[in-house]
Amino acid sequence: MSDWPTIDAAANAVMLQTFGEPVVYQSAHAGVAVGDPVTITAIRHARVREESGALANIEEISVNPSDLANFPQRGDWVTAWGSQFVVTTVRQPDPYGLVELSLMGRAGQNSDD
Repeated sequence: MSDWPTIDAAANAVMLQTFGEPVVYQSAHAGVAVGDPVTITAIRHARVREESGALANIEEISVNPSDLANFPQRGDWVTAWGSQFVVTTVRQPDPYGLVELSLMGRAGQNSDD
């Protein structure tokens, strides 16, 4: 009998090691930081060619929820690629346990604002 949780965790670790990059994750409630920010590894989703080049206002990443003290929530903040984003959508974990987050640039928080 296979040990699926162990296999899933191993696949998750390989994906994060191969495709991941560091981001700073900050829990927030009602626009106010809660707790300390933590640096985690996230997989940045590829964007279509028309969106490449300048930093997009919208990004999607996958994170391992076990890297965080609390499960990701809408309204939390992610700082990466020289900009700060707010989590707008949290999707349930995929078969490997990664959670997909949709991010939108926070007004007045980015280097080009």
